[in-house]
Parts: sequence; C-alpha cells; structure tokens
Amino acid sequence: MLSASADCLVTKVVFAALVISGNLAGAERLRVEVRETGGWSRPAYPCTLTLDRPSASRPLRFRLLDESSRPIVVQADGEDLGKTTRWRLAFPLSLEPRQRRELILEVGVDVTPSPKRRRGHVLETADGSLKVINAPYLTWTIPSRVGPCLQSLEFGGHEHLEGPTAKLVLKTRSGQSLSVGGPKAPAWKAVRRGPLAVTLLGRQTVLVGKSTPIVNRVELDFPVSRSWVRMDWQLDDPDDRIAEIRLEVDLNLDASTSAAPNLVDFGAGTWVYSRLRSGQVAVLEAQRPGVGPPASAAAWRVSRGTAKALRPFVVSDPVRPVRAEGWVHLMDRKRCLALAVDGFGRERLESIQATAEGGIRVRRVFVSQKRAATHSKSLRCWLHFVGFPPQQSAATSPRHMQTPPAVRVLR
Repeated sequence: MLSASADCLVTKVVFAALVISGNLAGAERLRVEVRETGGWSRPAYPCTLTLDRPSASRPLRFRLLDESSRPIVVQADGEDLGKTTRWRLAFPLSLEPRQRRELILEVGVDVTPSPKRRRGHVLETADGSLKVINAPYLTWTIPSRVGPCLQSLEFGGHEHLEGPTAKLVLKTRSGQSLSVGGPKAPAWKAVRRGPLAVTLLGRQTVLVGKSTPIVNRVELDFPVSRSWVRMDWQLDDPDDRIAEIRLEVDLNLDASTSAAPNLVDFGAGTWVYSRLRSGQVAVLEAQRPGVGPPASAAAWRVSRGTAKALRPFVVSDPVRPVRAEGWVHLMDRKRCLALAVDGFGRERLESIQATAEGGIRVRRVFVSQKRAATHSKSLRCWLHFVGFPPQQSAATSPRHMQTPPAVRVLR
C-alpha cells in the first residue's frame, strides 16, 4: 500500500506525463497511415486528413506526431454540418517512393495543438474578388461567385491567365450547352483559410427542362507549397440529362512564331510532344474499351492540325494498348501550365485539346446511366502553373498530382 506522499508523487508524475504528451483525459489517440502511392520522392508534400466529429461548444484541438513523437505542423479547419463538424487537417510530410508512414493524432478539446505555420497563404477579399496570396511569391484571384473558377494568377513575374477562365460547361443529351455559375450564382464559401491551404466550396443548381434539378458542387484547393489548384467538380444528375461536361481554360501565352513556337506535351501511353504554330490544335483522346464506333477502336490517339482538319499524329497499339495518363503541358518560352486529369479514360470518351493561342479544353462524355445505381458525375483536375521549361521549374510532375499520398485513420 502506498503512503500519502508516494501516492501524491505518482499523481504528479502521471499528470506531468499527460501534459508533456499534450493528451488529457477524454482525448482520442488515433493511428494515421500515410502511404506514397505513385513511386515518387515527395519532400514536404501537402497532405490532408478529413475527420467527422460530433459538434461541441468547444472546438477540438489536434496534435500530430511523427514516428519519433516529434510534432508536425497542422492546419485544422472545421466546417459545421449541423450535428457534426467536418475537420480538414492539412499537414506537410516527406515521403520516399512507396514509403508507408504511421503517425499519431491526438484529438480533444484540451489537447496541446501542433505548431502552426507562421507564414503562407492568406485569403482576402478585394474589388469584389477573392485573393489567395502567398507573398511575395504568387497571387491567385478568383471571381467572388461560382462560375469561371479563376480570374488571374501572378507568379514568377508573369500573368498566367486570360480571365475570367476555367469555365465549367454542361451539355445535355438534347445538345443544349449550359454554363455553371454567373452573376446571380452563389458566392464561394471558404472552408479552409490558410496558411497551409485555402479551400473554396461552391454549389449551384441548374435546371434542364422539367427534370429534377442538377446540383453542381465545385471545390478549389490551393496548397501553400505548390503553385497548383486542384479542382473537384461533382454533379448529381438523377434523370441522366447530362451527356458531357467540359472545363475551358485560357492561358496568357505569347504569340506562337516560327522562331519561337509554342509547345505541347501529352501524357498518353507514351510521351508525345509537338510544336504548335499559329492556328494549330493538338488533341489527346481516349475511349473506354468496348464503347463507341469501330473507327475509334484505338485506346488513345493524339491528333494535330487545325480545328477543322485534324489528322492522326500518334496512336496506341491496337493489340496491346497502354492506358493514356491524361495530362498536358502547354507553354510559351516564359510560362507553362501542367494540367492533369484524374481517371482519364474511364468514361465513354475523354479528350484534352490544346491550341497554339493558349486554349485548353477538357471534355468528358458519359454513357447513358438511366439504369445505374448512382447518378453522380465528376471531373477532378490539377492546374499547375510553372515557368519554362517545366522540367527545370516544376518540383511536381503531372503524375505526382494524379497519384497523391493515401491518408487514413487505422482501426
């Protein structure tokens, strides 16, 4: 049996241990797995973990520890969903190719939180627009209302966009084209405000005749350590009225000349590159196996020419086709956009078109889903703006973005 003094000493030791670890009574201690999935080395790569927890009068705090119990910088943003709060935890983590790391996350109202990044993204409102600023490096400008997703990007001493751009377009099965957003569209909602990440969420309903309204949900995610934006576009189409969706981006490129032509690279089943003279167009197309007319039997093809006269440039092996990766570099001699599409080729027909004048059009065509169990349709793209040449200025390749680390809580 312990004496009173010994009992007091044990209590002090236990309390001290709890304070040092930052974990007080009632806190959760979760194991978090982060796996590198693409076979790439990733220094300080932006990662996100999403947790839903019951809403409470006091906000939760989070402390993330590495394998040596050292704290990792975390940004925690809560979105009130009523009875629950959705927490988005942003943190940087270095990973070796195919590496698996296991972290500890402490969650509770009295947890000593992880350190915060002091500088980084700042979200501001100015002149009726939203600005994501990481001074002195870059400034994104976003129209205040859902619609065209981007207005401007000042980075590397250059303006990269001809805004407003990154327009979202629906095409119905009857051939009608509809734009998402406009002057009466809802405003963007900030669900993460920096410094590690800024995330904007927008929703808009589109009516097609007398059918059930189509709800569009658009998310723009800006990580601080990269000059890219990830765009997630999801729509609920219960009556299967939408045949295709398009993303339309216009870049601020110098005029293509014979001495300095603008350049295009495609991630097909192989690397395809070409010059684009004024008026020329190049297109990467992929078709889901077993769908479509016999003339489109190739798994993918790259065509080049003018908009009215495209000719095959490179096609895949019809016997042993390799799936197209689904990305493009379009560049002049100052700036470059690397645009990557998630799951390229999984739908009926998909394409990425690039023009010498700086236009990029991403198109996704859907097979009829009237008997499908789900009515959801989606497009996820990364738009990474870098200098010329991208091999020198970009620390992250298109395939890096298409294969992000997998983050989950272990049970």
